[in-house]
Amino acid sequence: MADINGDCRNARAEALIAQSVAPVRFQTDKECRVIAGRWNSTFTGNTIYDAADIDIDHVVPLRWAWSRGAKTWDREKRVQFANDQANLLAVEASLNRQKGAKGLDEWLPPKNQCQYILRFLRIKKVYGLELSSKESIAYEKIEADYCG
Repeated sequence: MADINGDCRNARAEALIAQSVAPVRFQTDKECRVIAGRWNSTFTGNTIYDAADIDIDHVVPLRWAWSRGAKTWDREKRVQFANDQANLLAVEASLNRQKGAKGLDEWLPPKNQCQYILRFLRIKKVYGLELSSKESIAYEKIEADYCG
């Protein structure tokens, strides 16, 4: 993840700071690396205090996006997508690793599925990522089943 604005905080640190519901603690006075805070995982509802227990999930995974149009993007758009705070969630590392590069038809979080589905679809739309016709049908059904 990149430090887009040159303030020594990469996209991970920016996400941790933005999503903590309490003031964060940094490793040093330079305030570059977040080590503690209070995060409510949208995947489970659990509260996490140690930044080491958190992965920053790409709601729309980078590898998933690649085969649905991202491979044609220029470098600038790829960097923007990979660091877009709307596409980044602070969640349990174990669940993020379980998810990997899966789309909605292969993985959903244990809680808040509708919220996750709608966020995924919004990001997919913003970046113009294309689903196959089979995926489109599956994703419409998933949205209807979980979001009504």
